[in-house]
Amino acid sequence: MAKNYGQSPYSLAKIAKEEKISLAYLERLFSSLKKAKIVVSSKGMAGGYQLAQKPSQISVFSVIEALEGKISVFHCLNSAGKVFCGQKCCPSVKVYQKVQKAIVQSLKSMSLQDLT
Repeated sequence: MAKNYGQSPYSLAKIAKEEKISLAYLERLFSSLKKAKIVVSSKGMAGGYQLAQKPSQISVFSVIEALEGKISVFHCLNSAGKVFCGQKCCPSVKVYQKVQKAIVQSLKSMSLQDLT
């Protein structure tokens, strides 16, 4: 969709056929993407889905978060990188926080345009 931004909407049936993905699975994915306002849908014969913004304005982070929920790389950190484990903090937690922060920053710095 990012490669063909600005063209006519894509039907999920067409995407399913081209990408060899289950239509039911795509419907679930696109429902989440629509709820996150990453895609918009149009009805009718020429209907389908389009990106809601330019590919350069949609971060990879927002797509992953829309599909997977809040990103927490380590079980002892929440999505904001705060420690929430009930045990006494292990010495590794500072490393985990740095790694998670780097991953989130990387994903936020990449757009769908970068993937085309």
